[in-house]
Amino acid sequence: MREVLFRVSWLLARRAVTVAWVALASLQCALTFLPLMALPGYELSAASCLVLTFGGPFLAMAAARKGASPLELTLVVLSSTLPALVVAFLRTSLGSHCDPFATIGFVPVLIIPSALVISGVAAAIAHLSKKRKLVTVGLWALVILFSAFATVWPLLAGPQVFAFNHLGGYMPGPLYDEELSIPSSLLWFRLATVLLALGLFALVQRRRLAGVVLIASFLGIEFNGTALGFRATDESVSAALGGVLEQDGLVLHYPRGVSDEEVARMVGDLRFRLHQLTEFFGATPEGKVTVWWYRSPDEKQRLVGAAHTQFAKPWRREVHVNSLGFPHPVIKHELVHALAAPWGAPPFGVAASWSGLIPHVGVIEGFAVAADNPIDELTLHQWAAAMKRKELLPDVAQLMTPQGFYGTPHSRAYTVAGSFLRWLAETHGKEKLRALYRDGDFERAFGQPLPTLASDYTKHLDELKLSAEQINQAFGRFRRGSLFDRPCAREVARLSSDASDLLGADPIAAMKLLDRCRALQPDEPTHALAEAQLLRRLGKRDDARALLESELTRLKDEPTSWAEAAMARADLAFEDGQLDVAEALWKQLLELHISPAIERTALVRLETLKLSGTARAAAQKYFAPGSEDAKTLALRDAAKESDAMPVRYLLGRRLQQAQESVAALEILEPLLTNSELPPAIAKESARLAIEAAFFSGQCEKIEALRTTQRHGAAFEARATDWLDRCRFMKRP
Repeated sequence: MREVLFRVSWLLARRAVTVAWVALASLQCALTFLPLMALPGYELSAASCLVLTFGGPFLAMAAARKGASPLELTLVVLSSTLPALVVAFLRTSLGSHCDPFATIGFVPVLIIPSALVISGVAAAIAHLSKKRKLVTVGLWALVILFSAFATVWPLLAGPQVFAFNHLGGYMPGPLYDEELSIPSSLLWFRLATVLLALGLFALVQRRRLAGVVLIASFLGIEFNGTALGFRATDESVSAALGGVLEQDGLVLHYPRGVSDEEVARMVGDLRFRLHQLTEFFGATPEGKVTVWWYRSPDEKQRLVGAAHTQFAKPWRREVHVNSLGFPHPVIKHELVHALAAPWGAPPFGVAASWSGLIPHVGVIEGFAVAADNPIDELTLHQWAAAMKRKELLPDVAQLMTPQGFYGTPHSRAYTVAGSFLRWLAETHGKEKLRALYRDGDFERAFGQPLPTLASDYTKHLDELKLSAEQINQAFGRFRRGSLFDRPCAREVARLSSDASDLLGADPIAAMKLLDRCRALQPDEPTHALAEAQLLRRLGKRDDARALLESELTRLKDEPTSWAEAAMARADLAFEDGQLDVAEALWKQLLELHISPAIERTALVRLETLKLSGTARAAAQKYFAPGSEDAKTLALRDAAKESDAMPVRYLLGRRLQQAQESVAALEILEPLLTNSELPPAIAKESARLAIEAAFFSGQCEKIEALRTTQRHGAAFEARATDWLDRCRFMKRP
């Protein structure tokens, strides 16, 4: 081995090798100053693989011409990655609190096989080209083109969004998923990479039998790619899911074991959303739309990639979604991508310039959000206006550029892009919005430059009237920065997931993980609240109380975050019998007007203090950990003796959550006749009653509840959605 290292040192001292090595090493070191690449993990490893793919051959060829052996060749190429890894390790260790080894597993799995195969291909090309530079460059260009085609074709022609490449490594799909792990499919694929590299080395050294065996083993793994999980086809995914249904231009692939009732509900949801989009656009392009419906994020990651990210492939007119309940919260958004493909630029059916090859991500996603028009507590425009009040609104014109969109926290990016494009449709017409989807050229579609349109839009946001409660809601929803902004984001995502898995089995270990999360992201209150909750479960109430008190002090200038900590502290005080402390905190929460959810909870908890006997016990049981069925039973018993608001409201809520819609409606309707019902409780009771009316098939009751004009534009829009759905489902 000493002789090999001596030979590597000698090779690195040769001028041609030195120049190529320094260039490669310098470029990789520069990468460590980009977001997420300051840590020796997935991002840096993947980027290094790409650098080696395009620059590694020059280094390998230079070493091969000096007579380097396969092992020496690999070590020379591999050594060019070491400076960047050292720089990343030092920057992480000395410049942050992150663990430099948090995602270190990706380094050997990605970089070593890539260095091996690049060296193997370089050795083979050097052997074939006989040192003719033009032939060498041409052969390597063919290798890269073939490798790229083998990787890109499954992405274009099949359902997968993960990508495996023997030279460039691995992409797990859209990187909105913060928690990354090394799947077994990647290990199988990298084994194939190593076998290919060793086979090429053997053939170059004229060990033909060994070379043939190794290449045959490589091909054996390659041809079983679908079974091993690094390649997917429509047939393999359909077989894995097990169920398929085709109806009226809609093809639904669903997981086996799902009940007929669930399938029928999903089909009804899809048909209604397609109907809504037809009405919004005024027309729907012909052709089938395919929906792939997965049982869980893990199943989706294993079969096609993108565990928690729902996605569409517009050019295939298909969408891939997890099971997220009814109505599905994002299926309408994804259907827009599939439906709008004929209005987009070929070949991918999205807003793109340069012959359809440069996508305009802000337009693509904003178009889908605008057509979807998701309604929560606020409308799209209200959310955007509230962001502006809290100085969270991104630069709208910049947001319409790929770098601006991806550099903005995705919750803000999607909401603002959708609000902006919906405002354009409302003020300039849907025809112009459809025209924009061709190439993202605002001036061509609207007759005005993008900065002018963006300026007019922000003026519109300034004109919207918002309450303090609505502004605080926006801060609570959009305060988190992007993946690029949050310290140690990958590590914290993994630690949080591990802590969640350990809560029941090993709460002490879970506590240590949460404490680490809090140390890494001290400004993020969710970690402290999770730790306080676990301390309560462990009986360490004094520690939980001290932690929450410190959070209340730290967050005194952040009303939304303070409210979350105050609610947890009030619950702890109530359990400890400190009713005066709990009451004072709940009253403070009401005065702050943080959000309807917090206001409702504070109101109900305060009213609970006025109850006694069975009613008080049932209300207290509702807010304590325990069986949901037991909570429902206790509230039913209490309702026989008490007509108090907390009992009836909580019972109606529990019954609707348990899908006992007829019984829920019987409880909620009389409650809504109470003129003294607090507005926050009245609004939520009406929302629950509307859902109960839908599930019990009573469209007329939805109509009556919708037109009360008591709860604002967002409530009426959401109620109208339920009413339209109810009427659509009753159509013959």
